[in-house]
Amino acid sequence: MAAHASFVDHQRLHMRATEVGERIGQIREKLGLTQGEFAELLAVTRASIARYEAGRVPNLRLLRQIARLGGVSVGWILQDAPPQKPRRTRDETTSPPDIPEPVRSLLVFLRAERIKLAPLPKERRKRYEDRLLELVARVKQDLEEYRHLLEGGGAQSRRRSKQSSKQRRTP
Repeated sequence: MAAHASFVDHQRLHMRATEVGERIGQIREKLGLTQGEFAELLAVTRASIARYEAGRVPNLRLLRQIARLGGVSVGWILQDAPPQKPRRTRDETTSPPDIPEPVRSLLVFLRAERIKLAPLPKERRKRYEDRLLELVARVKQDLEEYRHLLEGGGAQSRRRSKQSSKQRRTP
């Protein structure tokens, strides 16, 4: 009889692990990420993500990262506890197919950076964010100028582009 109880417990454990895997997959899909992108974000391999979604339960540190990204609790992932009210992110308003691949790649990178920055002291995170704002402003300006050039802005746009390039090179 004890052997039968052990089999039942093992079967329940396997079913629970499969459900955990399904919830991890739901989080990944909610984020609009492929297994490879999710793996990059979590600093694991794509094969690891596939194993987790198939029912292998990740370690607690990784479960916490997944929960944080999904806006849920670790309890929800492990036991299907009632989910926390999901946090809306800015990029949820645009469906993933509408986002060009270079932008998706940048989003994956920035999400991974957010996780890596969490343990830093507040003043260093602030310095990082200030630098990021500078870079974003520069990229926006460059891309707007380039789009204008592609739209047929001609010589005037090229002059402006050269002027702004000179301004950026001077300290």
